[in-house]
Amino acid sequence: MDAIKDKPERTLRLVFLLADTPIPEVVERYGDYGKLFSRLLQKAIESGPNKNLTLKIQSFEVQKMEFPDRNELLETDGIIISGSSASAYDDIPWINRLTDFTKFLIENHPNVKIIGVCFGHQIIAKAMGGKVIKNPIGWEVAVTEILLNEDGRKFFNTDKKFLDHVCLVPPDFTNLGSTEISSIQGMVKGNHVFTIQGHPEFVGGVVKELVKHRQKKGIFDPEFSQMCLKAADQDDDSLLIGQKFIEFLLVNIGFFESKCVS
Repeated sequence: MDAIKDKPERTLRLVFLLADTPIPEVVERYGDYGKLFSRLLQKAIESGPNKNLTLKIQSFEVQKMEFPDRNELLETDGIIISGSSASAYDDIPWINRLTDFTKFLIENHPNVKIIGVCFGHQIIAKAMGGKVIKNPIGWEVAVTEILLNEDGRKFFNTDKKFLDHVCLVPPDFTNLGSTEISSIQGMVKGNHVFTIQGHPEFVGGVVKELVKHRQKKGIFDPEFSQMCLKAADQDDDSLLIGQKFIEFLLVNIGFFESKCVS
């Protein structure tokens, strides 16, 4: 305990680019995307080796065309692009602005780490020359096993082959794993950009609220909904992903050369 107390405190300055607001039932019980990510990251800090790390978070609602300015970027260590009910390939002004802004960030701010989750994963792929399409196979909901390739196992520092739609990886990015439904479940570009298709910030209760909402809307049929509700109670690797987010934001060298390589 004394060793932990003696470690100097460090502040991790993050920007959340919030691309949507969850349904009211989720917001009321669990909070918006900003609170969901904050809770995941705080839990990861408390369970990892960087307990003296403090988060300083600034959020921007990109659907309202809110983006950080140059001075704010100079004071930022990392940016997280959230999920959204929107489609990354849609020709909508705020999506086009976010895509252009993401490309600008990656090409001009190498010291700012960038993490994309689900929609954010797809925006990054689109911005950097990958391809995003509607998945013809269908939905992927609740706890789903991801087959990690060799690069994925190195990145996550694990011997596990499984954890827990982008269809073309952009140049200079490495695919980390796949599922039967989606062949690109995560990507990494050096130690600068890290993306994941799933939602590690979603606890089981959030998934259940979303499934029930979609069943009421007729998006999911009862049989599929019951399967998803059951899967929502399974153990997942959200904490591992949260810890990897923190490690990624703190490490200053490429993952193939870093201490996270097994």
